[in-house]
Amino acid sequence: MQNTSIIGQIIPVSVDKQLLIGLALLLGCDHGLVPPDSPSSGTIRASVTYIGVWPMESDVHDLRFVAMRFVPRDTADFLQLNRMAISDRLEYNVQAQEVEISDVETGAFLYTGIAQQFSKDLLSWRPLGLYEDNGGVFFVTESETTDVSIVVDFANPPVFPPPQP
Repeated sequence: MQNTSIIGQIIPVSVDKQLLIGLALLLGCDHGLVPPDSPSSGTIRASVTYIGVWPMESDVHDLRFVAMRFVPRDTADFLQLNRMAISDRLEYNVQAQEVEISDVETGAFLYTGIAQQFSKDLLSWRPLGLYEDNGGVFFVTESETTDVSIVVDFANPPVFPPPQP
């Protein structure tokens, strides 16, 4: 009886087909059922100091610490949420506060500051103060806490969008 299967046509009959199929499965498997390794993470701790007169509370719809892995070109870039570390809502009308975000994926952050949502519009955000040391760039490293300091001077907010290189 002649073997008409594709494997029988390619492989001599003397090779055990089950062994060959088993080897192919073993060599072709990349641990597909094993979850991928979790990305390494660290913590960002920000010390924020506020100078000057706060805007009216009705003009502060939201206030957050935001660390971005990119330099935004306009407010539409704020939709890149997967490339940012964002704090919970910050306190209003305080002189200083500490902010901590844990489980931040390691890597570089290029534009970081305190952001104010000034109306109900989803994209109505502006920076009030930026991290400026080291050209505004810092790195989160695995299992470490990265400290940054930001001064918010209500009389002199940063230019937005920032100048592009």
